[in-house]
Amino acid sequence: MGIKDKAKAFGKKFKLDSHHAIERFGVFFGIFALMGTIVIAGSGAAAIKAGSDTLSHTALYNTEFTSSKTQLKGDVDGIYTNKAGDRALVMMHFGTKVSISYNAADYQAFLLGSDTDLSTKTVKTGGIRGTFHVFGSTGYVGVLLEADEPFDRQVLNLTIRANAELSYDERQQATGNTDEAVRDSSFSKYDQWRVFFNPGADGAEKIPALEAMNFDPARAYYDVVLKAEEAKTREKLDQKLLAMRTNLAQIQSYTSDLQTTKVDGLFLRPPSVPTTVAGDEISGASAAEAENGVSTLALETDHTVPGGFDLNWRAGNVYDGYLDVLVPSGQGYVEFLAAKRQEGSDATSQQISSMKWILSDGSDLKNDYQSSDVTMRPLTNVMHNLSQAYQDYGKSKSEYQSTLLLDLLRLDVQLRDVQSNSTVNETKDFLKTLY
Repeated sequence: MGIKDKAKAFGKKFKLDSHHAIERFGVFFGIFALMGTIVIAGSGAAAIKAGSDTLSHTALYNTEFTSSKTQLKGDVDGIYTNKAGDRALVMMHFGTKVSISYNAADYQAFLLGSDTDLSTKTVKTGGIRGTFHVFGSTGYVGVLLEADEPFDRQVLNLTIRANAELSYDERQQATGNTDEAVRDSSFSKYDQWRVFFNPGADGAEKIPALEAMNFDPARAYYDVVLKAEEAKTREKLDQKLLAMRTNLAQIQSYTSDLQTTKVDGLFLRPPSVPTTVAGDEISGASAAEAENGVSTLALETDHTVPGGFDLNWRAGNVYDGYLDVLVPSGQGYVEFLAAKRQEGSDATSQQISSMKWILSDGSDLKNDYQSSDVTMRPLTNVMHNLSQAYQDYGKSKSEYQSTLLLDLLRLDVQLRDVQSNSTVNETKDFLKTLY
């Protein structure tokens, strides 16, 4: 039996048979060439440039897709493999407001071989098995393929079918199968989308999650999604520490100015230091200062702003869990974070605005002298400089402890969702492959 006969038999058996228009073109799953643009219904593969890509380098051929019936749009994050090249993960995600089934049992898939012009071929790699993974309620889904041998350098056509439709689009009734020249009947009957990829290409990224004997969805989600987001947040934390160090240097400098700036023998006495600032220090060296180029900056403080966290984030990562270090024994992380939200706002600004600026003769610069008094301008400038430095540090510290560190913990919460609520379809009937 030839490839064409196999494709027809495969389509008939699994309800993927083509209409006559597709048969005339001789392309399984409806591939239509028009004015040099390859249009594939039910997927976002219109941007594929056949001929400019090579099998040795290109791992992914369409980065977007649209489901055929419900018109749900999604992105293909990438194709990920292990070092041995016999495991591949196709990672995809839908938008946050898109309604999909979080039950992996509601999905099945069909795998065919292809090439750079997207014509249908048999799959070259032997012994491919597949499982479908829904990563909690994050909107991310993935197809894990495992083979008996390293994946051949071949474009593969993966069609994913959602058997549970949780969204409705009026266009699915209005358009029906009017584009039958570019789709087969299954795309009207079922909610489907396609991904064209080459797991044997050099461009497939290798991730630690695929090296472990047993696939861990949480590790895969961390490698693909959270690790990059964590790196961005950690960079922001590091930059904020640099800003805070500058603020503290300004405070020290302007405090020294209190002793040296005088008007007719009068000088300002140091005001009471705001609670959130007192005793704070930024230790360590920046990346530019360190010999190995790795920043070791850290906040040393005895005071945590309301709603903030005192966390040595350099010592851990999201996958190992930051919350485990912070949450007291016997308390859940939901309760812990809820309590943090109830702690109120930072009182630093109020403390600074109520500071007493007392002169060496006991008089009050703000109350006993007019702000327009030019004779006192040198002292007024020192007062404003120090006050602003305190304000800047208080704002930076609040952003560091209560905003950026919370962003880091939110990633931890996402991972816990994946750990607790992921589902998998690992039945033998999940994946059908055309050999």
